[in-house]
This record gives sequence, structure tokens and C-alpha cells, in this order.
Amino acid sequence: MTSEQTGGSVDKPIDWGTDTRMSPVDTVMWRGDADRNLRSTISMLELWDCTPDWDRLVAAHEWGSRMAPRFRQRVIEAPLQAGPPSWAVDPDFDLHYHLRRIRVGGDGSMRELLATCEQLAMTPLDPRRPPWEGYLIEGLPDRKSAYFLKAHHALTDGLGAIIALAQLHSPTRDPIPGKPQPPAPEVHEPSALDVLGTQLVEEARRVPRLAGIALEGVLSLRNPKRALSNVLRYGRSVPRVAGLVSPPGSPLLAGRSGSWRFAAFEVPFGSLKAASAATHASINDIYLGGLVGAFRKYHERNGTMVDAIPVAIPISVREDGDRGGGNRIAVGRLAGPVGIDDPFERVLTCREQVRAARNEPAVDVFNTAGPVLAWMPGQLLAQFSGTTAGNDLQASNVPGIPWDTYVAGAKVERMFPFGPLPGCAVMATMITHNGVACLGLNFDAAAITDPELFAECMVEGFDEVIDLAGDDAASLPRMTHLA
Repeated sequence: MTSEQTGGSVDKPIDWGTDTRMSPVDTVMWRGDADRNLRSTISMLELWDCTPDWDRLVAAHEWGSRMAPRFRQRVIEAPLQAGPPSWAVDPDFDLHYHLRRIRVGGDGSMRELLATCEQLAMTPLDPRRPPWEGYLIEGLPDRKSAYFLKAHHALTDGLGAIIALAQLHSPTRDPIPGKPQPPAPEVHEPSALDVLGTQLVEEARRVPRLAGIALEGVLSLRNPKRALSNVLRYGRSVPRVAGLVSPPGSPLLAGRSGSWRFAAFEVPFGSLKAASAATHASINDIYLGGLVGAFRKYHERNGTMVDAIPVAIPISVREDGDRGGGNRIAVGRLAGPVGIDDPFERVLTCREQVRAARNEPAVDVFNTAGPVLAWMPGQLLAQFSGTTAGNDLQASNVPGIPWDTYVAGAKVERMFPFGPLPGCAVMATMITHNGVACLGLNFDAAAITDPELFAECMVEGFDEVIDLAGDDAASLPRMTHLA
């Protein structure tokens, strides 16, 4: 928490994004940008109830970049692009470059706003600078405004982003007089040899852990049958986690173009919670059931039915002691049951598949293999970031901020997340912000060729799962398609 939230007198940088060396998983994402279709740009669109004073917004970003110095750091590549890069404060950090002010085109509608954000998200980040950009977007009706933040996924995962925003957003509209500010982080520009030295030190630190694993392996040989069973179980699990045994992609969604399109939906969280309670399923199960139901309806309307589609979900492997920045995720693989007509059965099927995915012996295989992958040449390493290219749907559900938040005096009314589109057909991300579930879809324009129909199917798919709330369903508010 910051002093603005606690009433303290001294601010200090938050414990977020403090690692000086990029993790192996983040390295795979960073180098995946070698293929333009695999760019890992994550985005957040906030809708604000007014247009803040520009100078105050600039000051808020200046303060935020001191509180979370990662926003002042750029990536220092390793020699020959082998091994994890390092993070270092950009000696030429220029907030004037990163924070921009634009006006939405046309009539200022939500559709025009999303079209602007699509174009911003598809524009690559400058790898020589801290990998983020923020945009104040004016020209919305009723003197409202929007804020669009884009960043490289190597900076953080979805949960890490919420951790940062929760600490950098203010709980009050009014400014805090005399608010202290930490000093700008010290600049240190590591050389290629410095980066290589850090790599070698980190690899040396891994030796005791590797020795411990080897010792465990030797001790396990006291029970050869059990050891062999564990090895075989792990070996059978790896292809499932890697997506090598997923169902084939739907022919209806086979097109790929690298062109991103955004859609935004919202539904009161209470409606999803009621369906969850009635079915004894989690909110995430209801969420997946609604998404899969939408895909079923889209296939029905197009006269092209399939039994299942390949789906990927992130599985958080964060632990209590992990810092907020970077990525702490594994991949879960599902066979999205679009062939199941009954929404209750569909939700329960999703629930069982998620449980199985979480319990895969090799669920964390990419984090385990990451230290080896990170030493591969850049072009070869980029191929591993494309393991999601065969997915028709990637879905993520991130807990949001459950209280009112403000930025430079503007109240955040909605937060719509848009994940990257690493070769898959549709990326769906949901954040629950202060009682409203905000769903952001990023889809390939060549995969979803009828966006309006797809949006209608999305609403109908979520209507189906909300109807599972039983007698209370008729009075529950439903999903709204904003654009």
C-alpha cells in the first residue's frame, strides 16, 4: 500500500517488478516478438467519468514510475540473444514519449474507441525503451475520457498488472497536499559482459537446486516401480500440456491474419455469482461455460458444428512470497465441449477439465524447462512462444479491484482487459471491477468473420449460464455488449 492509501508520511517504491534479470518464461515471450503474429502486447482500457487535468495526469505517471521503477526500465539483451536478458533503468527515460494524449475519431462511440485501441495495440513497442505506452483518449460523450495502457507481456501477467494498478491508483478523487515522492531510481547501464556475468551467477545459484533434484532422483530408485511410474506419468503429461494431443482447430475459425479486433462486454458480477451458487461450480467454471456456449451458438448459426475446440487457460503458479511483476503462469489445455447442448453439463465438463489440467504432472513444464529454453538462439526460441497458435480460444479470468479507484481525479468506471493474440483465434480476458465483470475479447479478423453475430452469440452463451441460477434467473441482469 502507498502512503496515499495508508496515511503515512513517506512513500517508497512498491515491491513490484524488482528482479534485475528477466525470467526464462518472460524471455520466451520477449523473443517471441521475432514473429509479428506472436507479439505479446497486453492492454487495458479504462473508462473514466471525466477528463482529468493533463498536468495532474503527467505528475501521477511521474510518481507512478518512481513507485514502480520497472516502468523506467528497458530490456538489455544478452550477448548473441542467448540466456535471459536483464532489466535496467533507461538513462534516457522520457515520460513525454510514453504518455500521450489523443482524441477518438468519428462520433466518439464505444466502437470508435475500440477501433482506436485496436490500432494502438497492433503497433509494436520500441524494444529500446521501457516496453509500455499510456494514452489519454478524449472526445467521448458527456465529457468523459478513456485511458489505454499497452505493455509487453514480459513486464507482467494479468494478476501482476492488477497488483500494480491497485497500488498505483488512488482511493480518493482529491489530490493529497504535500504528497512525498521517492527519488528517481538510480541509473546503471550494464554492459554485455555485465549481463553475461549476471547470467553465469544465476546459473551457478541453480546448481544446489539441480543437485537436490538429482539426489531426489537417486533416492527414488529405492522404489524402482514407483520411480518408473512417475516418469511415465510425467512423460504422458508433457504432450497434453504442450497441446500436442488437443482436438483439431475448428475449420470455421481456421483463418489467421495478424489483424486484431476488440469487443467489450459487461455483466453484473452478482448474476455470475448466483449461477455459480446454484450449480456448485466456481465463477471461472461459469465463465468458461458461457464462452464455450457462445462458440457453440456461433458454429450452429454458421452450419458448421464440431464436438470440441482447443482451449488454453493460464494457471497461476504464484506463491505468497512472489513479487508482483513478471509472469508466474503455467498453461492448462482443455477440449472446449461445444458439442454439449445442455449448459449445466457443459459447465460441469469445463470444471472437470480444469481440475484435470491443474493436476497434470507436467503442468509447469515450461517453467521447468525455461532455463534451458532461454539459452537457445532467439529465432529458435521464438518458436516455443507459438505453442498457442493452434488454439481456437484462450481464456483468462483475473480478480479485479473491489473498491472505487481514481486517477488524477477521474473515477475509473470500467476496466476492460485485452490479452495478446499469439496465433490463436480468440483471446478472452475478464476482470471484475467493483462489482461488474468486464470482458474484453481480442480476436483475429480472419478467424471471426462476422463480429456482430459472434457478439450476439456471446450474449446468448452467457444468458444460458445465468439461467442456471434457477428461480432467481428471471430477475438477474444480463450481459451487455458495449461494442
